[in-house]
Amino acid sequence: MIPSPFERLARAVRERRRLLGIGSSELARDMGVSDHLYSALERGEYDPRSLHLLARQALSKKLNLSLDVLLN
Repeated sequence: MIPSPFERLARAVRERRRLLGIGSSELARDMGVSDHLYSALERGEYDPRSLHLLARQALSKKLNLSLDVLLN
């Protein structure tokens, strides 16, 4: 089965966060979102396009990933 764009993004975010040694709670805090919402994002259950702009920017900057590229 081909992974959805959300699943591909979730995998990339999770792997990058772990590679950089950043805790999920720390990243959620830096993004200004709850741990629950961040966990849903990493599981591919949350549409990252629904994140507010500052959260998307924080995630992209902290992990050095372009969310736009991953979603397209």
